[in-house]
Amino acid sequence: MASGVKIWANRKVRMLAILGGLAGALAGCESVGETSSEFAKTVIAGGQEPVVVSQDTFAGPVYCPPIQLQRNSFLIMKFARGRDDDPAGLMYQATIEDWAKSCTVDPSGETRIKIGLKGDVTPGPAWKGGDVTLPVRIAIVPTEDGAKPIISELIKLPVSVGEGAPSVGWAIVEDKFLVPANTELKILFGFDEGGRR
Repeated sequence: MASGVKIWANRKVRMLAILGGLAGALAGCESVGETSSEFAKTVIAGGQEPVVVSQDTFAGPVYCPPIQLQRNSFLIMKFARGRDDDPAGLMYQATIEDWAKSCTVDPSGETRIKIGLKGDVTPGPAWKGGDVTLPVRIAIVPTEDGAKPIISELIKLPVSVGEGAPSVGWAIVEDKFLVPANTELKILFGFDEGGRR
């Protein structure tokens, strides 16, 4: 009977020793795990701070209306008074040669349209030097036939041109046009000599 009690006591001591060892091992694993977790973060991030990604990165494309030159509005030929159609009486010739547009989502939720136009002014034989004012019209119109513009702006652009000078370039970049988002529109532009007066 005494030997049975001794065996049971020995087993109990061994069991407690094993449990104590397991507890120590688990505690060690926990600390290693925390360190490994930090190491994993460093490896995944490439040793850098996490990158903050804007939600705009995942936004869909912004609808941007097509842009087109208004018919017969790319050229101005200004003659001296009483000398219309006389080549020697040409004061200057202005042209629109290139254009572009881009669209972004405004914080208001509307679409902001940025429009760029550029061209040249070439002095003629009758030009004595000075400033030319170019009347540039930008209009944003619904696509339905006969629809009235929701935006129509006349921009008076001064260009200094010397007597006998070569062609002088001009450019406009405007990003103030706000329109309802995802609305079928078109952008029209061109010289508006009627609006100059």
